[in-house]
Amino acid sequence: MLNDIIKNKIKEIDLLRESQKLSFDEACDLKYSKRSFIGALQSKINDGKNAIIAEIKRCSPSKGYLNKNLNIENMADIYEKSDASCISVLTDSKFFKGSIDDLINIKQKTNLPVLRKDFILDESQLIQSCMIGSDCILLIIACLSENQFSNLLEKSKILGLDVLVEVHNENELKLALKYKCNLIGINNRNLATFEVNLDTSKKLARLIDTRNTLIVSESGIDNKGTIDDLNKNGIKTFLIGESLIVSPSPGDLLKSLVG
Repeated sequence: MLNDIIKNKIKEIDLLRESQKLSFDEACDLKYSKRSFIGALQSKINDGKNAIIAEIKRCSPSKGYLNKNLNIENMADIYEKSDASCISVLTDSKFFKGSIDDLINIKQKTNLPVLRKDFILDESQLIQSCMIGSDCILLIIACLSENQFSNLLEKSKILGLDVLVEVHNENELKLALKYKCNLIGINNRNLATFEVNLDTSKKLARLIDTRNTLIVSESGIDNKGTIDDLNKNGIKTFLIGESLIVSPSPGDLLKSLVG
Protein backbone atom coordinates (compact mmCIF):
# COMPACT_ATOMS: atom_id res chain seq x y z
CA MET A 1 0.00 0.00 0.00
CA LEU A 2 2.75 2.47 0.93
CA ASN A 3 4.48 1.92 -2.41
CA ASP A 4 1.21 2.63 -4.23
CA ILE A 5 0.73 5.83 -2.23
CA ILE A 6 4.28 7.01 -3.00
CA LYS A 7 3.97 6.23 -6.72
CA ASN A 8 0.77 8.25 -6.91
CA LYS A 9 2.29 11.09 -4.89
CA ILE A 10 5.22 11.36 -7.31
CA LYS A 11 2.73 11.82 -10.16
CA GLU A 12 0.96 14.53 -8.16
CA ILE A 13 4.28 16.26 -7.51
CA ASP A 14 5.10 16.33 -11.22
CA LEU A 15 1.82 18.14 -11.88
CA LEU A 16 2.39 20.48 -8.94
CA ARG A 17 5.83 21.48 -10.21
CA GLU A 18 4.39 22.32 -13.63
CA SER A 19 1.67 24.55 -12.20
CA GLN A 20 3.51 26.13 -9.27
CA LYS A 21 4.53 29.72 -9.96
CA LEU A 22 5.96 30.61 -6.56
CA SER A 23 9.67 30.04 -6.00
CA PHE A 24 11.18 28.86 -2.73
CA ASP A 25 12.61 32.33 -2.03
CA GLU A 26 9.22 33.90 -2.68
CA ALA A 27 7.60 31.38 -0.33
CA CYS A 28 10.02 32.48 2.38
CA ASP A 29 8.57 35.98 2.09
CA LEU A 30 4.93 34.89 2.31
CA LYS A 31 3.05 36.73 5.02
CA TYR A 32 0.42 34.63 6.74
CA SER A 33 -0.64 33.86 10.27
CA LYS A 34 1.77 31.15 11.41
CA ARG A 35 0.81 29.60 14.73
CA SER A 36 3.33 27.80 16.90
CA PHE A 37 2.47 24.11 16.69
CA ILE A 38 5.16 22.99 19.13
CA GLY A 39 4.37 25.93 21.40
CA ALA A 40 0.71 24.93 21.66
CA LEU A 41 1.64 21.36 22.58
CA GLN A 42 4.18 22.44 25.18
CA SER A 43 1.75 24.94 26.71
CA LYS A 44 -0.82 22.20 27.32
CA ILE A 45 1.79 19.93 28.87
CA ASN A 46 2.97 22.78 31.11
CA ASP A 47 -0.63 23.02 32.36
CA GLY A 48 -0.40 19.40 33.50
CA LYS A 49 -2.63 18.04 30.73
CA ASN A 50 -2.21 15.72 27.77
CA ALA A 51 -1.61 17.56 24.49
CA ILE A 52 -3.89 16.14 21.81
CA ILE A 53 -3.45 16.66 18.08
CA ALA A 54 -7.01 15.95 16.94
CA GLU A 55 -7.26 14.76 13.37
CA ILE A 56 -9.67 15.43 10.52
CA LYS A 57 -9.70 12.11 8.68
CA ARG A 58 -12.39 11.22 6.17
CA CYS A 59 -11.11 7.85 5.04
CA SER A 60 -8.61 5.11 5.78
CA PRO A 61 -7.01 3.00 3.00
CA SER A 62 -7.64 -0.13 5.07
CA LYS A 63 -11.15 0.70 6.39
CA GLY A 64 -12.69 3.00 3.79
CA TYR A 65 -14.84 5.95 4.84
CA LEU A 66 -14.84 6.38 8.61
CA ASN A 67 -17.81 8.75 8.82
CA LYS A 68 -19.72 9.54 5.64
CA ASN A 69 -21.65 12.28 7.43
CA LEU A 70 -18.50 14.05 8.60
CA ASN A 71 -18.70 17.84 8.53
CA ILE A 72 -15.10 18.92 8.91
CA GLU A 73 -15.86 22.50 9.94
CA ASN A 74 -18.20 21.33 12.70
CA MET A 75 -15.65 18.75 13.83
CA ALA A 76 -12.91 21.39 13.99
CA ASP A 77 -15.19 23.53 16.14
CA ILE A 78 -15.80 20.57 18.47
CA TYR A 79 -12.07 19.92 18.71
CA GLU A 80 -11.29 23.51 19.63
CA LYS A 81 -14.06 23.70 22.23
CA SER A 82 -12.99 20.36 23.72
CA ASP A 83 -9.42 21.39 24.55
CA ALA A 84 -7.46 20.02 21.59
CA SER A 85 -4.01 21.61 21.32
CA CYS A 86 -3.71 21.37 17.54
CA ILE A 87 -5.54 19.95 14.53
CA SER A 88 -4.17 17.56 11.92
CA VAL A 89 -5.72 17.59 8.44
CA LEU A 90 -5.23 14.83 5.87
CA THR A 91 -4.70 16.43 2.46
CA ASP A 92 -4.09 13.29 0.38
CA SER A 93 -7.02 12.91 -2.01
CA LYS A 94 -6.72 9.48 -3.62
CA PHE A 95 -6.18 7.29 -0.56
CA PHE A 96 -7.54 9.39 2.31
CA LYS A 97 -10.17 11.50 0.46
CA GLY A 98 -8.75 14.68 1.95
CA SER A 99 -7.92 17.88 0.11
CA ILE A 100 -5.98 21.12 0.15
CA ASP A 101 -9.32 22.91 0.58
CA ASP A 102 -9.94 20.93 3.77
CA LEU A 103 -6.85 22.46 5.35
CA ILE A 104 -7.62 25.95 4.09
CA ASN A 105 -11.14 25.74 5.54
CA ILE A 106 -9.95 24.38 8.88
CA LYS A 107 -7.26 27.06 9.21
CA GLN A 108 -9.94 29.71 8.64
CA LYS A 109 -12.41 28.03 11.00
CA THR A 110 -10.16 27.50 14.01
CA ASN A 111 -7.60 29.42 16.03
CA LEU A 112 -5.57 26.28 16.66
CA PRO A 113 -2.29 25.47 14.88
CA VAL A 114 -2.81 23.15 11.91
CA LEU A 115 -0.68 20.22 10.73
CA ARG A 116 -0.69 19.27 7.07
CA LYS A 117 -0.63 15.49 7.15
CA ASP A 118 0.45 14.15 3.79
CA PHE A 119 3.30 12.30 2.15
CA ILE A 120 5.80 15.12 1.71
CA LEU A 121 8.56 14.17 -0.72
CA ASP A 122 9.51 17.38 -2.49
CA GLU A 123 10.26 21.07 -1.99
CA SER A 124 7.23 22.01 -4.11
CA GLN A 125 4.99 20.52 -1.42
CA LEU A 126 6.66 22.69 1.22
CA ILE A 127 5.93 25.78 -0.87
CA GLN A 128 2.34 24.62 -1.31
CA SER A 129 2.06 23.99 2.43
CA CYS A 130 2.98 27.62 3.10
CA MET A 131 0.56 28.86 0.44
CA ILE A 132 -2.38 27.07 2.07
CA GLY A 133 -1.53 28.22 5.61
CA SER A 134 0.04 25.14 7.21
CA ASP A 135 1.73 25.69 10.57
CA CYS A 136 3.41 22.28 10.65
CA ILE A 137 4.15 19.53 8.15
CA LEU A 138 4.74 15.80 8.49
CA LEU A 139 7.93 14.14 7.32
CA ILE A 140 7.74 10.33 7.31
CA ILE A 141 11.26 8.92 7.43
CA ALA A 142 10.08 5.60 5.96
CA CYS A 143 9.24 7.45 2.73
CA LEU A 144 12.49 9.38 2.38
CA SER A 145 16.20 8.85 1.80
CA GLU A 146 18.47 10.50 4.35
CA ASN A 147 19.39 13.16 1.80
CA GLN A 148 15.74 13.89 1.05
CA PHE A 149 14.91 14.02 4.74
CA SER A 150 17.72 16.38 5.72
CA ASN A 151 16.99 18.68 2.79
CA LEU A 152 13.26 18.88 3.46
CA LEU A 153 13.85 19.33 7.18
CA GLU A 154 16.24 22.24 6.62
CA LYS A 155 14.02 23.95 4.06
CA SER A 156 10.97 23.58 6.33
CA LYS A 157 12.86 25.42 9.06
CA ILE A 158 13.81 28.20 6.62
CA LEU A 159 10.13 28.56 5.70
CA GLY A 160 9.18 28.81 9.38
CA LEU A 161 7.26 25.54 9.42
CA ASP A 162 7.27 23.26 12.45
CA VAL A 163 8.00 19.66 11.52
CA LEU A 164 6.55 16.47 12.97
CA VAL A 165 9.02 13.71 12.12
CA GLU A 166 7.41 10.28 12.03
CA VAL A 167 9.31 7.10 12.88
CA HIS A 168 8.31 3.44 13.14
CA ASN A 169 11.45 1.71 14.39
CA GLU A 170 14.80 2.25 16.07
CA ASN A 171 16.77 2.87 12.86
CA GLU A 172 14.38 5.62 11.78
CA LEU A 173 14.51 7.11 15.27
CA LYS A 174 18.32 7.21 15.16
CA LEU A 175 18.09 9.31 12.00
CA ALA A 176 15.61 11.71 13.60
CA LEU A 177 17.86 12.09 16.64
CA LYS A 178 20.93 12.58 14.42
CA TYR A 179 19.27 15.71 13.02
CA LYS A 180 18.17 16.88 16.48
CA CYS A 181 14.45 16.83 15.66
CA ASN A 182 12.44 18.38 18.49
CA LEU A 183 9.04 16.86 17.58
CA ILE A 184 9.07 13.12 16.95
CA GLY A 185 5.97 11.09 16.22
CA ILE A 186 6.13 7.37 16.96
CA ASN A 187 3.62 5.60 14.76
CA ASN A 188 2.33 2.42 16.38
CA ARG A 189 0.94 1.26 13.04
CA ASN A 190 3.06 -0.96 10.81
CA LEU A 191 2.86 0.68 7.37
CA ALA A 192 3.25 -2.68 5.63
CA THR A 193 0.59 -4.64 7.53
CA PHE A 194 -1.43 -1.78 9.14
CA GLU A 195 -1.29 -3.69 12.43
CA VAL A 196 -1.08 -1.56 15.58
CA ASN A 197 1.25 -2.27 18.51
CA LEU A 198 1.41 0.29 21.33
CA ASP A 199 4.64 -1.26 22.58
CA THR A 200 6.34 0.54 19.68
CA SER A 201 5.81 3.87 21.46
CA LYS A 202 6.95 2.47 24.80
CA LYS A 203 10.10 0.92 23.36
CA LEU A 204 11.23 3.91 21.30
CA ALA A 205 10.30 6.54 23.90
CA ARG A 206 12.99 5.14 26.20
CA LEU A 207 15.63 6.19 23.65
CA ILE A 208 14.54 9.85 23.51
CA ASP A 209 15.64 12.65 25.82
CA THR A 210 12.32 14.33 26.61
CA ARG A 211 14.11 17.42 27.94
CA ASN A 212 14.82 18.40 24.34
CA THR A 213 12.16 16.55 22.34
CA LEU A 214 8.40 16.21 22.39
CA ILE A 215 7.23 12.65 21.74
CA VAL A 216 3.93 12.15 19.93
CA SER A 217 2.33 8.71 20.06
CA GLU A 218 0.30 8.00 16.92
CA SER A 219 -2.31 5.33 16.06
CA GLY A 220 -4.34 2.98 18.23
CA ILE A 221 -5.14 5.46 21.00
CA ASP A 222 -8.83 5.50 21.88
CA ASN A 223 -9.21 5.59 25.67
CA LYS A 224 -7.83 7.25 28.80
CA GLY A 225 -6.37 3.99 30.11
CA THR A 226 -4.09 3.71 27.09
CA ILE A 227 -2.98 7.31 27.53
CA ASP A 228 -2.33 6.80 31.25
CA ASP A 229 -0.17 3.79 30.38
CA LEU A 230 1.82 5.77 27.81
CA ASN A 231 2.20 8.68 30.27
CA LYS A 232 4.27 6.33 32.43
CA ASN A 233 6.72 6.12 29.54
CA GLY A 234 7.15 9.89 29.36
CA ILE A 235 4.67 10.41 26.51
CA LYS A 236 2.27 13.31 26.99
CA THR A 237 1.36 14.18 23.40
CA PHE A 238 -0.93 12.14 21.17
CA LEU A 239 -2.22 12.28 17.60
CA ILE A 240 -5.74 10.88 17.56
CA GLY A 241 -8.01 10.56 14.54
CA GLU A 242 -10.16 7.51 13.94
CA SER A 243 -11.52 7.11 17.46
CA LEU A 244 -12.70 10.74 17.48
CA ILE A 245 -14.13 10.63 13.96
CA VAL A 246 -16.25 7.53 14.65
CA SER A 247 -17.27 8.50 18.18
CA PRO A 248 -20.91 9.51 18.74
CA SER A 249 -19.61 12.09 21.25
CA PRO A 250 -16.17 13.22 20.02
CA GLY A 251 -16.10 16.28 22.27
CA ASP A 252 -16.69 14.27 25.44
CA LEU A 253 -14.11 11.68 24.39
CA LEU A 254 -11.54 14.36 23.63
CA LYS A 255 -12.06 16.11 26.97
CA SER A 256 -11.57 12.82 28.80
CA LEU A 257 -8.30 12.18 26.97
CA VAL A 258 -6.89 15.64 27.66
CA GLY A 259 -7.47 15.10 31.38
